[in-house]
Amino acid sequence: MKKNYERYKSLTSKDCDKKTLMYYLCRVPSDRRIVPLLSKIRSKRVLDVGLGSGHYTKIFIEQNEVVGVDRNPHLCRLPIKVHSGDATELSKLVGEKQFDVVISTWLTEYLTTDQLEKFFSEAKKVLGNNGLLMTTVISTRGMGFLYIKLAKIVKGIDKYNYTKSVAVTKIKEAGFADVEIIDLDSWFGFPWAYMVVAR
Repeated sequence: MKKNYERYKSLTSKDCDKKTLMYYLCRVPSDRRIVPLLSKIRSKRVLDVGLGSGHYTKIFIEQNEVVGVDRNPHLCRLPIKVHSGDATELSKLVGEKQFDVVISTWLTEYLTTDQLEKFFSEAKKVLGNNGLLMTTVISTRGMGFLYIKLAKIVKGIDKYNYTKSVAVTKIKEAGFADVEIIDLDSWFGFPWAYMVVAR
């Protein structure tokens, strides 16, 4: 787990914005679903978890009050407060502050099952009444399966993917009642990831 985060310490925000083949095959088509959803967020208190360089944060930063959390806060050059820490300690990092929306994009691939459960639980703690959790999860099928395997084989990095049923179960166990799944397919419609939207 440490290796996943440690490898970003020597990178800059510009390094993180480099486009790879997976970006074009999977992230670009996924953004056709993600960007419109994020663009609808207005006049909210938003906690962006694992925001990295702020690629998605730029979409909603002007219309909302935004706070970030990342293990490598130096990657974000946007004019917002970014707490140094991870998804398993949100309530400790933000204190008594409550949010309307907790967002994480392409974060859960770094979380073990225990860490995923803790993240969902922590998100629930920092959300106000009727607060919204929006998070992407890599699929166990199609390109999602291939992506996780290649990370291990090519880069020697442990990444994680989860079935929809596991993600929904873990989110409901954390106290969320209303859960929606939005498919984020790669080019040609192959499964790749999905977004979970929960209240």
